[in-house]
Amino acid sequence: MRLLVTGGAGFIGANFVNYWLRGHAGDQVVVVDKLTYAGNMDRLSACTNDPRFEFVSADIQDYAAMTKAMQGIDCVVHFAAETHVDRSLAGLEAEKLFLRVNVEGTIALLYAAHEAGVKRFHHVSTDEVYGDLPYGVPDKFHEEFPYSPHNPYSISKAAADFAVRSFSRRFALPVTISNCTNNYGPFQTPEKVIPRSISLLLQNKKIELYTAKDGTPGPNVRDWLHVDDHCAAIERILVDGKIGETYCIGGHCELSNFELVKRILSVMSEIAGKSYSMETHVAYVQDRPGHDRRYAMDTAKMEAQLGWRPQHTFETGFTATVKWYTSVQGREWLESLTRATEEVRAGQGRRK
Repeated sequence: MRLLVTGGAGFIGANFVNYWLRGHAGDQVVVVDKLTYAGNMDRLSACTNDPRFEFVSADIQDYAAMTKAMQGIDCVVHFAAETHVDRSLAGLEAEKLFLRVNVEGTIALLYAAHEAGVKRFHHVSTDEVYGDLPYGVPDKFHEEFPYSPHNPYSISKAAADFAVRSFSRRFALPVTISNCTNNYGPFQTPEKVIPRSISLLLQNKKIELYTAKDGTPGPNVRDWLHVDDHCAAIERILVDGKIGETYCIGGHCELSNFELVKRILSVMSEIAGKSYSMETHVAYVQDRPGHDRRYAMDTAKMEAQLGWRPQHTFETGFTATVKWYTSVQGREWLESLTRATEEVRAGQGRRK
């Protein structure tokens, strides 16, 4: 089989490419990536000399380039997207960028895949399309949960989900969709909370923790999944998933941002042999607009139909992740992206 992976130099996409090539010796993988600040070829160093690997530097919005890249492709796995909520809140141009890439880019890919006769199109989406859940209730998102996106990022991803379903209905393109919770692991871009927090501590700076209007620090709850488990879930969907179906993927690990920061400080203290505490290493900052309260995912369909469950516990997976970021390789990774990440974050404050 010959796969085309969009956004394959990004955090989750690159992990998937490496995962697939390790486990599918007879397959070929073509990566398409624009290599913005979020794409990095270092993530693909293990496979760049592999004859089964091919890289195409291109924008998914470029229909001609996508049509060319699709030739001979059996399956598309579509990761490419603008993803960071804070960036999507930076103003008019940011919202337009997210819509162009996430919606128009997806539509261009769909048409290119259809024209090329691609046999399978898998669209990777997010739990954020469902909105949020109240605190302290057993409710969880599931495949039939109504959409209610609350920020420009989740709006753009929700629109892309609907575009995929609509295109499949009109043109009989075989599609599947997955909606996943927060991922963590090595080689994540340090605009995300875990690597950014570690990077700040390594620079002897304070972690920034959003604080609710009532003064509660970090109440927002997220479900955490190791990126390798996400890759395994997509593999199960591609191998045994039913065409036209949506699958929800989660880590069975709900943590408030306050609890997450406490764990980061605790593990960092153990590794560094020094004390990191909420009192000395956390800055409590104004909450972002419309901050979703709680995400939680019901993965019963994945488990019952595809036999998938996350294999990493958060305790072991998270500790290994922190150890990687504090290793020589991890520190070099964070340092190499510090300037680019800070430049990107500086643009988040210019809300218009």
